[in-house]
Amino acid sequence: MSSNRAMALLSILWNSGCAHIHLTERTLGNWIAKDVPIHPGFAFLSAVHRCDYLRAYLLHVHGGGYADVKHTTKDWNEYFTLLDRSAAFGVGYTEVGPHAVARVGGALEDKLRTNYARLIGVCALVFRPRTEFTETWLGTIDALLDKNFEQLKRHPARHPQDRLGIEIDGIQSEYPLVWTGVGGDIFHPLVLEHADQILHADIAPSFTDYR
Repeated sequence: MSSNRAMALLSILWNSGCAHIHLTERTLGNWIAKDVPIHPGFAFLSAVHRCDYLRAYLLHVHGGGYADVKHTTKDWNEYFTLLDRSAAFGVGYTEVGPHAVARVGGALEDKLRTNYARLIGVCALVFRPRTEFTETWLGTIDALLDKNFEQLKRHPARHPQDRLGIEIDGIQSEYPLVWTGVGGDIFHPLVLEHADQILHADIAPSFTDYR
């Protein structure tokens, strides 16, 4: 980690006020449920897309809070209480603007941009486990990996931020997934579909000086 990233992690430890797990390759196996196996395509994903996958997987199987390693000053206990006192699927921060909406293209992207204030972002979330929302979220990602599985095996990620179409060491990447393909492209349309069952709160981290 860079010093900025390490300080961002420490800000979560110091300020969130909650018990937390810093997930690593060594500890991942402790969190895999027998009835919900990790998709075999996970092994071929970039580090960014593995994070996107595990966000959906862990919130579906276990529920709880998820935080990107970004600076925060927030105490998260109030967000857990807010969710507990409701029948909502989850709570998150209002998406920061139309520019932050997933680039899915076409009429759907136009709809997402128009309704960005009904969306929540993916960087800080609290969700109930095993809901209709989380089941669809993870299931849609699994279906995407099913569709691209053979291509992923032939062209696994060669860089933590690998994505379709970029150049790595002068070679065009044939890794089949776009930058937000496992994240916002799936999450944002699903949030809009269930917007009445998602709560908004001041849970957003800082989006500056975390790298």
